Amino acid sequence: MLIRLITFALAFTVSPLIGAQAATQSLALLETGELTPLVCANGSCQAEFSSFCLQKDRDLPRAEAPYEIAAGSEIQLVLTGMDGRLSRVPAAPHVRINAARSGHTAVTITVPQHTLAALGAQRAAIQIGAGATLMPVPISGDDNPQTEQDKRIATGPLRALGARIVDRNPQGVETVLVLNRLVNALPMTNKVDPGARKRLWSQALENGLKAESPKRIAIAAKEYQACWRNRVVELGGLPVRDCLEKRHDALMWTHGKRYWKAVGVGS
Repeated sequence: MLIRLITFALAFTVSPLIGAQAATQSLALLETGELTPLVCANGSCQAEFSSFCLQKDRDLPRAEAPYEIAAGSEIQLVLTGMDGRLSRVPAAPHVRINAARSGHTAVTITVPQHTLAALGAQRAAIQIGAGATLMPVPISGDDNPQTEQDKRIATGPLRALGARIVDRNPQGVETVLVLNRLVNALPMTNKVDPGARKRLWSQALENGLKAESPKRIAIAAKEYQACWRNRVVELGGLPVRDCLEKRHDALMWTHGKRYWKAVGVGS
């Protein structure tokens, strides 16, 4: 009986550890079109980017799960030199990429400030090209790693299908990209006072939102006001940026489900 109890306990103790070693889902990054500035603080510069899962049957990434840029993906680091001139270099050698939150709806791309200094830049931005794909960083002891064939399928036919179902859905994707832009333009925390709503909106405009088209600014204003109607945000219990992240993630989940359905039909 004692042996049986020990065996039963081990089954519940060991299984999660084994599952945790399996490679997570590959991710598709939405094309940004315009540059996304990196915001610098505490020695690093970063921004969030919208993503969706290409492999439904693999594990969801946990928050901070590390990713790397798949071969053939066009992701550029756009540098502004001390003289104000722009230059472009492949992002892969210089950036760190992590899941922004638990799930597959957004990633954070980070560049250390000392890296920018070494490159002779005073600030930087990221530009995501069409069909960009991320793969999980391989881990030691992985019992279900991403094989070369898995990578070819993810970056080839699966990414092409994702482009048709998600990337080229102009209405839905436009709102996602506006929400992502708005998230990056706002602070992670905010002090709520009588003028907070107006002040933060002005800050978002100054941080790049005003360069968007009138249509996109109108979408951003609608989403921003919707979050301020949330009583928790209004009372300061949740930063408005967090609310916008949740709205962004919910929309990306919807697009991801449409893609998964298409994969199921085609399989």
